[in-house]
Amino acid sequence: MMKFLRKPAVLALPAVAVMSLSIPVNAQSVPSSYIYNKPGNQIGIGVYQNRGQTPWTHILPAGRRTDSHLGWQKAGGFYIGPGYCADPCYYSDGVWQPYGVTVRGPDYFDIFDYVGGETTSRNEVRSLRSC
Repeated sequence: MMKFLRKPAVLALPAVAVMSLSIPVNAQSVPSSYIYNKPGNQIGIGVYQNRGQTPWTHILPAGRRTDSHLGWQKAGGFYIGPGYCADPCYYSDGVWQPYGVTVRGPDYFDIFDYVGGETTSRNEVRSLRSC
């Protein structure tokens, strides 16, 4: 009886080892959305993960993205502080498109959850400046 119990345990070990080899340790899925704070902005912006969420939860430094810097798979929007303005853009059909608004701080701006034809909703905060 002991030999019968040992064999299934011994056979299961190679199966577990093979299964663990097929899953990369640091695998990350493609983000559904991110926000990029352009390097020229020179200051951080407030960011949050869910559309309509207030207050912002993290500061995103200039030159950073919410997916790579904060590890977020989804971004909801950003906050611009008092005395600053910004022009948000999104990526569609191979080019950056302006949202068509200037965000005047203090204010929040929700990004698109989905952009047709794109796997990831990519967003940039451009021209962050005093206003």
